[in-house]
Amino acid sequence: SFMVRPFSLGLRLFVAMTAGHILLKVLAGFVVNAGSAGLGVGLLVGIPSFGLMVGISALELLVAGIQAYVFALLTSLYLNDAVNLH
Repeated sequence: SFMVRPFSLGLRLFVAMTAGHILLKVLAGFVVNAGSAGLGVGLLVGIPSFGLMVGISALELLVAGIQAYVFALLTSLYLNDAVNLH
């Protein structure tokens, strides 16, 4: 079980980062495609998508801070368990 813990920790960090980036890429695609859709539809789709991108970016910063804290906490716990076997 000591060998699986670092891999699960890395996988968790990778999935959290990838999900946010994929969501931002999809919303950026909406904004770019809205520019070529015409003025009415472009504004109707582009402005809310851009607003969501700003909000998701702020959420990404919050998640990055939380992930860094959890990563450091779990790494220290895993190292403690590996050094001081119960």
